[in-house]
Amino acid sequence: MTHKLRKLSRPSSATVAMLLLMAGTLGACGGGGDDGKQPSQPVTATVPPNTPEVTPAEPPEPPPPPPTLAPACTDCGATDANSYAGNGVGVWQAINATSESHDVPLNIAGLDGQEVTLVLTNTTGIPKIMPTIALTTPQAPTVAASMLQWDHGVTSVKQQIADFNREGWVALAGKRGDTPSYSIRNRRTLAAVNDTRNWYNEVDETTRSARLVRQGTTSDGTTVNFWLEESESAPDRVSPAILDSLFGSFTPAGRIYDMLKSIGGPVWGPHAYPNLIPATGQPIDIVILNFDRNGEPLGLLGYFHARNAFARDATTNPHSNESVSLYLDAETLYLGGPVAFREMHITMAHEAMHMQNFYRRGVLRGPKHVFDRWLEEASAMMMEDFASQSIDATYNAIRDVRFPNYINYKAGSYNCSLLTWDPFGAACDSYSVSGSLGGFLDRQLGLGFYKHLLNNVSSTDSVAVLDSSIKVTVPTSSLGEQLRRFAATSGALMKAPSPTGFGFPARAEGGFTLPVIDPQAMVASRTLTQSVPATLQPYASLPVVRKAVNGTYSETVKVPANSTLSVVIQ
Repeated sequence: MTHKLRKLSRPSSATVAMLLLMAGTLGACGGGGDDGKQPSQPVTATVPPNTPEVTPAEPPEPPPPPPTLAPACTDCGATDANSYAGNGVGVWQAINATSESHDVPLNIAGLDGQEVTLVLTNTTGIPKIMPTIALTTPQAPTVAASMLQWDHGVTSVKQQIADFNREGWVALAGKRGDTPSYSIRNRRTLAAVNDTRNWYNEVDETTRSARLVRQGTTSDGTTVNFWLEESESAPDRVSPAILDSLFGSFTPAGRIYDMLKSIGGPVWGPHAYPNLIPATGQPIDIVILNFDRNGEPLGLLGYFHARNAFARDATTNPHSNESVSLYLDAETLYLGGPVAFREMHITMAHEAMHMQNFYRRGVLRGPKHVFDRWLEEASAMMMEDFASQSIDATYNAIRDVRFPNYINYKAGSYNCSLLTWDPFGAACDSYSVSGSLGGFLDRQLGLGFYKHLLNNVSSTDSVAVLDSSIKVTVPTSSLGEQLRRFAATSGALMKAPSPTGFGFPARAEGGFTLPVIDPQAMVASRTLTQSVPATLQPYASLPVVRKAVNGTYSETVKVPANSTLSVVIQ
């Protein structure tokens, strides 16, 4: 290939003159010169295009330190990391924030026959491998909780209803509109006392005829109807006195309906779903049916089924009762004795909270904001807690049912995952787990916390919602911190009064009274595990007791990753 050479010609005199003129202009603008003066304008360097900006590297976060024991209470029996005051309750903690297990040496002096309780608590949603640890020698045989009889094999029915209330209803609801509807189209005709109608019973999937036996109006004008299955109306069955008692607990001013509304708002109203029953003109129906006709009390005490709030359809929803309603078991009312009868009153508060949650969180905010089962049930049991004293001053659902069952169900429900719903299971009772934690949070954080939790839609993750409501109430706290304190309280059966931040202290606010719960009064019924579990379950704990320790207590305990060791001396 031939390359051609280009001949360069000599510049003309005119070209030379132009170049000299340009050079002079650049010099006058500060581009050169040799007079030693600084340029009158700063010189700006030209940055080539697309040059990446260099950011100084951030130094890596230092790893969390290994856990060490420190006092976790003030004005208490823990005087420093290695000393007990000799009396009162002392609480220490070693928080392992690392991703590995660590040995924590314990060396606490000043004991004179006190009991030492070690409580390992997993404050994450992931199981942690349990280390080897010497367990407590049992003083009495492990016993099953007395509340086991309350299940009676109806867990599957409860689960079916709960699954529908959480997500099954979405398929029936239709496309959600843009604005709430106040339509009274197809408004239900108000029934009168002695009217009869058929009600579908979810437990045995039959239809029952019931008569309207009590009707009243709440303080905000809502009609409340009490329906009774006709075959259950008799002096030795559901008597007029029983009906009067139930009606009086729910309907009059200041009773369950008013308590429920003052805490969480209305149970029904405007909505944007076409297949739900109308937004206005709906009474609250409380329907008393003999659920299973087995001649025994207990089992399923009551339920709220969201399916009944949808319009009946022969194909998609043939069994809807087209009612804002909750259901009570007739046999328990007259065969269960005084304890069961009291519990049936509280059941109305529990199931009405499920009713309210469905409207407030599911219908108004969307199905993603419905609580997970463990938090849904916790919120209903927290309503039991707040309502109990107003219904019966001698009874509190958490003190008398949930917490005793938590500490004595099988080997105790301590190492039971908060997130796994397993009511009356082979090893765990989730009602007791969620209810006991809820009762602790009620007393430590109060009514404002509970109201915030019910309305909190900051996340669709129930763990994040609970953690958020705790932090809004106490910015320096968290779910992990509250769980550690609950585990120390319940694992040690901490004496009352407990150090600040621990225990179940009495609380009165907003017209509600929460009685003190003294865990130490239940020490005779506590059951403890007799084998080291393979894992420490999510948001669960494991207590181990050292009895009658004198002088200096010394032991080395391996604390699992992302878990906490609490030491309680009392």
